[in-house]
Amino acid sequence: MANLSNQQIKDLFAKARHAQEKGQLDDAERGYKRLLKSAPNLPEVNFNLGEIFALRGKFAEAADRFEVALKLRPNEPAIWASYLNLAAKHPNPKNFDLLRERARPVLGATAAFAFFEGVASRRDEKWKEAAGFFKSAIESGFRQARVYAEYGSTLVELKQFDLAMEQFDKGLSASPENDVLLFRKASLLQSMGRIDEARTAVQRAIKQVPNAGAYHALYASLTKMGADDPNIAVMKTALKSKRAGDGEIPSVAYALAKAMEDSGQFGKVFNYLNIANTALAKTYPYDVPAVKASAERIRDLYDQIKELDGPICAASPIFVTGAPRSGTTLVEQILASHSKVEGGGELGIVQPKFSNLISGPDSEWGGDGMALLTKFTAAATEFEEELKRRFPHAQVVTDKSISSYAIMGFLAKAMPNARFVVVRRDPFDNALSIYKNQFREGLHRYANNLEHIAFFLRQFEDMVEFWREQCPGVFHEIRYEDLIAEPEAQSRALVKAVGLDWEDSCLSFYETKREVRTLSATQVRQPMYSSSVGAWKKFDRDMAPFVKAYDNLGKGR
Repeated sequence: MANLSNQQIKDLFAKARHAQEKGQLDDAERGYKRLLKSAPNLPEVNFNLGEIFALRGKFAEAADRFEVALKLRPNEPAIWASYLNLAAKHPNPKNFDLLRERARPVLGATAAFAFFEGVASRRDEKWKEAAGFFKSAIESGFRQARVYAEYGSTLVELKQFDLAMEQFDKGLSASPENDVLLFRKASLLQSMGRIDEARTAVQRAIKQVPNAGAYHALYASLTKMGADDPNIAVMKTALKSKRAGDGEIPSVAYALAKAMEDSGQFGKVFNYLNIANTALAKTYPYDVPAVKASAERIRDLYDQIKELDGPICAASPIFVTGAPRSGTTLVEQILASHSKVEGGGELGIVQPKFSNLISGPDSEWGGDGMALLTKFTAAATEFEEELKRRFPHAQVVTDKSISSYAIMGFLAKAMPNARFVVVRRDPFDNALSIYKNQFREGLHRYANNLEHIAFFLRQFEDMVEFWREQCPGVFHEIRYEDLIAEPEAQSRALVKAVGLDWEDSCLSFYETKREVRTLSATQVRQPMYSSSVGAWKKFDRDMAPFVKAYDNLGKGR
């Protein structure tokens, strides 16, 4: 290709830049690539091409262009800022950390850098620290939509919901149609029980970015869709637009499965569920032998400490546990409607500490049961202090972390004042609900295969029976179907079992104003309903792999 004259370079750059500003990325990319062949050392060309690659999710190509741009103009703040934006999206936080240190000499004193420091703190779940950085960025004049979005989301983690909503609204006042702000505001509105407002907000987000899987998933969770719902066509178009391996395929497919079920098109439900779950199963495989080994490890270790009298922690939380989608959120909401109870939700504080001790090498406690029990109690004491910090005025706090059932005996040994509620549900309905819901990435990996769900539920049942035998009377068991059939009698028994006096407010759980951040956030804002009991029968053919595996695993038990 012949070299371009200076005027031709200027004209071609102006044309490519104009196309970029108009959102015509194909034309812009072609123009910049043509320029690179003739004038590879123009920092503006490398920078702009890097931004286009970043928009298209081509992270490696974007990073290459930003690196070239920085070699040519190392003290340009805009290049560092865009590069940091790219690195902040990378799954490996080390890349972001390294780049921040490289950028510090140029950006360190700027409001933009305070924002990136906040992003790093959020990644480490240092919520207070992150909030401080975001507040500083805003006060110093860095008032972009993304800053308000990150600040608001951080305040949600700190349970400062009114202030979080204020940040989302401030961002939207400047950028009324910013899809990220609309989506995050909708998510907060849902968790606060403001369902209609949440639906309106997420519909606006979908209008801006109609192919975003998370937006459709949120809309589906908020809406009982009829066959004429216009969003169904948008969802189908979004799914068709995704290439194989696109991480948003499951979200859109799950949303479409719910749309089919809502609208009575039952024969199409599993078509979409299978698309969603097959994609996730490839990304997050389930290791059955490892799960079996973990269960055996739990049994063996408990045998080493069950007769010991060691140090204990005075903490007295209420652990609500069970299989996912079994009714644990409903049970916690009933308890949280009591005047003495603060609903903590899925805290996930003490369970990882105990699980790490269980799965770690014996050398960490010298193979001595008393030393292990002492470590459990120390972890429980840290948990108690964290509860006091998070809920300074609460008399009793619930912890609905699902995994508690697996380590219930250890928790009870270290915290004898704790109460435990195990929620059970018909395994066939439970399995269906697990298969048709999308969980947090990488968690509940069994959920994407019906045979694996059967294995998990049998393991869950076995573990509950183990604790029933080893720790008689330590937990109260409640069955979802019984709770639906006899809400007052079961709720009264539940409240009594956790050591509280009855309050009528527990029957009006759906009126309780607290944040709920689980897949059941919308359902617990309604009175109890029985439509999900026996729901699996509508899909008996599709559920056949589960039924066969569950029955086979139960033989000879």
